[in-house]
Amino acid sequence: MGCVKLHILDEQYKSTELQVSYINKKLTSNFCVENLRSGMLIRYTDPTGMWVADENGNLVAEKNDNAWTLAKYQNITPKEAIAQLKGQGYTINDKGILNLKVGDMVTLDNVYTQSIANSTSDLTLEAGRSGTSTTGATPEDYYNCWGSAIAGSQGQDIKVGVGIPTGNIFDNKLENQYTPTTASDAKFGTTVLRFANESNEVQHGAVFYGRSQDGTTYVYTKNGWYYKPTVMKLTDLQTKIPSYGTVQGINPANSGYYNPKK
Repeated sequence: MGCVKLHILDEQYKSTELQVSYINKKLTSNFCVENLRSGMLIRYTDPTGMWVADENGNLVAEKNDNAWTLAKYQNITPKEAIAQLKGQGYTINDKGILNLKVGDMVTLDNVYTQSIANSTSDLTLEAGRSGTSTTGATPEDYYNCWGSAIAGSQGQDIKVGVGIPTGNIFDNKLENQYTPTTASDAKFGTTVLRFANESNEVQHGAVFYGRSQDGTTYVYTKNGWYYKPTVMKLTDLQTKIPSYGTVQGINPANSGYYNPKK
């Protein structure tokens, strides 16, 4: 499978949508030339790579990952993704080829990674269950899932004081400050997931943290008031803590995914 090369050379094409044919399929870019114009050759590859999130909220490259897939994963512009990569030492040669390899890490700086980095605790879910934590709960982690999901999804710092004491308050905030969406339209770092039991009583809240190439969904989650915040696979979260139930909407007709109102 080859790649299509696009020459971005002329200012007159600013803000023009690009459309390329690739193995009898039309791939329409979701970004404009303005984001990529720089007089260099851009290599546009079939975007099958799609990053993997680690427990600290950083991203690890899969096969075929590049600036375009990094931008798509985080819901940012390719120009921002290129700056992010260059800021961490990755380079693009005169042919537009990025020196990114499978397994390379891109460190993210957002309210979620900051909350994880601010924690001095080793009290993960596994350490708590096995009794192997050496720190126990630490004071900077005293907030919960509902509060961290609301604060983080609105771009606010996740810290002591953001905790929400009851599920009713959490549901009320979702009803008044958010709009229901779907899993397929979830946005990185913005979409809140609502977990509920069989009676649709809310049990947990988390934030959508991207989706890898194989469809694996990642979430930022704070499991109770004392555990260290983390990023994990949605399926792992549901398997390890089945009492959270499933992702459900307050209204059964909705999916349980919510975006902040603009």
